[in-house]
Amino acid sequence: MPDDHVKKTIAAYDEIAEEYIAKIQKYAPKMERERFASMVKPGGKILDAGCGSGRDSWYLSERGFTVVGIDLSDRLLDYADRYTTASCSFQKMDLRKISFTDGSFDGIWACASLLHLTREEIVPVIKRLYEVLVSGGVLFLLMKEGKGEKYLTNEKFRGDTRFFTWYTQDEIRSLLGTVEFSVLDMFTWDQKNRNAERPHEIWISTFAKK
Repeated sequence: MPDDHVKKTIAAYDEIAEEYIAKIQKYAPKMERERFASMVKPGGKILDAGCGSGRDSWYLSERGFTVVGIDLSDRLLDYADRYTTASCSFQKMDLRKISFTDGSFDGIWACASLLHLTREEIVPVIKRLYEVLVSGGVLFLLMKEGKGEKYLTNEKFRGDTRFFTWYTQDEIRSLLGTVEFSVLDMFTWDQKNRNAERPHEIWISTFAKK
């Protein structure tokens, strides 16, 4: 699939940025954030891979980590940049073209970001994430459970048509195993159980170690 699916998805985020920012604050995976923070070396450096508006970057920086957030949406990054500090910074970068030095991060937080890539694209991205982690570093990955890949349109927001790929737990284990990530824990959850205003949809939370 050509690059158009990423451009179209990022254009959608730019179009709905204001509504998305207001909505996403309520949907933070709080349990996963707490657990991830407890697993990364105290005071370590974290990559927020697909940081969006910076919601989780700020949380992790407040927990004492140095955080670098990357994304492609100019409008979401503009919002995140309002809160740039010495320990929390943001930059525009494509997940498929991560340019950090190998071994730069103690943890990588990839929360509902890699699901916008095709299955073909995600394999080299996982490999690159493995490379930029230190030995013993921790990866958190949040994906939608299911099968297939396609565009979805959210009728609630004008211009919100984004590309998604769904995965099974076995697929994620296999994907992480291609670069020797060790899966520490993996579990599914229904978003409606965490927030009653959301429709039923199953997510897969995965913690892995290099």
